Amino acid sequence: MTRISRPIAMTIGVFDGLHQGHQRVIAATVEAARSSGGIAWVTTFDPHPDTIVRGAPPRPWITPPEEREELLHAMGIDRVHVERFDRSVQTLPPADFIDRVLGVGAPLAALIIGPDFRMGRDRVGDRAYLEALGRRRGFVVREVPFLMGASGKLSSTTLRGLIEAGSVEEASSMLGRPYALRGRVGSGAGRGAQLGYPTANLEVHPEKLLPASGIYISNNNLLGAKWRGLTYVGRAETFGPGPVRVEVHLLDYEGRGSLRGRVLSTSLMRRIRGDRVFEGPEALIRAMDEDRARAAEYWSSIAAAPGPGSGNPPD
Repeated sequence: MTRISRPIAMTIGVFDGLHQGHQRVIAATVEAARSSGGIAWVTTFDPHPDTIVRGAPPRPWITPPEEREELLHAMGIDRVHVERFDRSVQTLPPADFIDRVLGVGAPLAALIIGPDFRMGRDRVGDRAYLEALGRRRGFVVREVPFLMGASGKLSSTTLRGLIEAGSVEEASSMLGRPYALRGRVGSGAGRGAQLGYPTANLEVHPEKLLPASGIYISNNNLLGAKWRGLTYVGRAETFGPGPVRVEVHLLDYEGRGSLRGRVLSTSLMRRIRGDRVFEGPEALIRAMDEDRARAAEYWSSIAAAPGPGSGNPPD
């Protein structure tokens, strides 16, 4: 590990989802680093500590580690350390964990925490414990209050429930951004094109939390351009059993070339219906025509608002 000479402002946590409550902690960490001319550092974990501490079964991430790291850097964090959480990490005292992450003698200047933060063996590292450790080691502890919503403090558990229910508008409000799925466009069965609705089949991260099955109005980023679209999450059981898939139909894109191999990000704006099994292709086409009409109504209702969603083609 390269020895760091600049002061470090660090926060520690899972930060799955990076909702607006998390963002307050991140912003405080960045501010503490900038005020001292130092480094803003986040230590996060993979797998989720609950799988080790409570024996909980693995569950999909709202933000898988790679996505989380990208978002954290966009928020101003200089260094993201992903610690592999196992029994040996669980049993470390707080001081030993800090040394493991930063290196012995690293210039930690500020540790940023939330009100319910605990760390170390037997969760001994509460605010009072860490403040005493900071007095001995020369760092301060700064506590960031919870960000409260209509139903209490913002939490990843609440956010997860909203996404699993398909309530992407409420989830977006918690996130401060739309919930997005991203992946490389792979090959599909070609049924969409045969039905008049060609789709891009996204190869989404296998550990990414997918929302409830159904049709979503979406805003899509492709090659730096924004495209309005419809995104389907489901098994397409009208054509028989199959795996859950994510398919994106870009409005007004047809005839502009193959998307295979391109990276596409689909931001889910509103769920307009659940998944259904249709009697045959004709019934499915009628439903998709209705979906497209509802999407057009949605975009018309926000046409006066500035921002992305213009549907302009790439240069």
